[in-house]
Amino acid sequence: MSVTASMESSPSKGVTAEPDYDIGEIHNWTELLNFFNHTLSECHVELSESTKRVVLFVLYLAIFVVGLVENLLVICVNWRHSGRAGLLSLYILNMAIADLGIVLSLPVWMLEVTLDYTWLWGSFSCRFAHYFYFANMYSSIFFLVCLSIDRYITLTNASPSWQRHQHRVRRAVCAGVWVLSAIIPLPEVAHMQLVESSEPMCLFMAPFETFSTWALVVTLSATILGFLLPFALIAVFNVLTACRLRRAARPEGRRHCLLMCAYITVFAICWLPYHTTLLLLTLYGTHISLHCYLVHLLYFFFDVIDCFSMLHCVINPILYNFLSPSFRGRLLSAVVHYLPKVQAGAGRRASSSSSSTQHSIVITKEGAQPITAGPHHHPSLDFQAPSTSPISTAQSLTSS
Repeated sequence: MSVTASMESSPSKGVTAEPDYDIGEIHNWTELLNFFNHTLSECHVELSESTKRVVLFVLYLAIFVVGLVENLLVICVNWRHSGRAGLLSLYILNMAIADLGIVLSLPVWMLEVTLDYTWLWGSFSCRFAHYFYFANMYSSIFFLVCLSIDRYITLTNASPSWQRHQHRVRRAVCAGVWVLSAIIPLPEVAHMQLVESSEPMCLFMAPFETFSTWALVVTLSATILGFLLPFALIAVFNVLTACRLRRAARPEGRRHCLLMCAYITVFAICWLPYHTTLLLLTLYGTHISLHCYLVHLLYFFFDVIDCFSMLHCVINPILYNFLSPSFRGRLLSAVVHYLPKVQAGAGRRASSSSSSTQHSIVITKEGAQPITAGPHHHPSLDFQAPSTSPISTAQSLTSS
């Protein structure tokens, strides 16, 4: 069993080399570090670690800058309109907070990669940084699941009981998601340790005798709870919602269906390579055999694949917010609200009457949105797809 394979289950990457002797022979930290640094003897692959570090630094920086701006905008707009926005905006707001937490942890991993995986921030931050990342990662994924399930329930359930208690249920679900996400990473984080050698490293260090078991348990739990189960629920409920919309023959049903397919596809693209690579590296040596060239490539590219999985922090705000006409309307309203108010003459007010009319249409659209919806008309179901223009939507909502 490879120690570095299981160690890859955290964002903190260690030495990408595979040992060829038994972990049971290791008795102290020095031998363990030699175990980490032992290279494959069967084959040799020329791969540039310096080039990989530069690529990772650029990717981390780009995700950090774009994700920070996008998620801050989503949080500000949804928080400001939390009382009047769509019924599912609570999940979107919490998902943006979780994605923002992931984005805020990226500078740590970016600097660690630049310093060749040297950890300079002490023992406490070694555990806390990993715990903070994983808790927000699970929260973001679970809120996606809640959003998919709740959207289908709201579309199909018109019972008075659900209409009365839906907001209370959503708040309880969000609180439960945060608590669950805070508990799941504990077994792995409890084994994160700062290993002092020539250079300090933050590593996953389970007991020597049971290391293989711990690594397999941590990896399987991460794959099942962080990908397989959420992906199944997201796929099933989005497909059911799409089928329901197609049967209802709504004008924008086809666009909504395409967008829900995008939800499923993006989740799979972001997380499938990560969990597949992680599982192969964990199983290698004790449960499966892989060609040495493949092992070299998996270890080398795991850091890049891990960084690639964080793209969901950039894509989620676009799919679930910026593609929505209602969100763009709220964003425009928020921008207008914070613009400096200048006392102008009657002529200037007259020249700006057309733009102010457009803003009032957006506000009317939000204000006219009903709190509850019948079984066949759910304007609160924001599928985040381009639909009719704000004017026609506002008029239809106002007339209803």
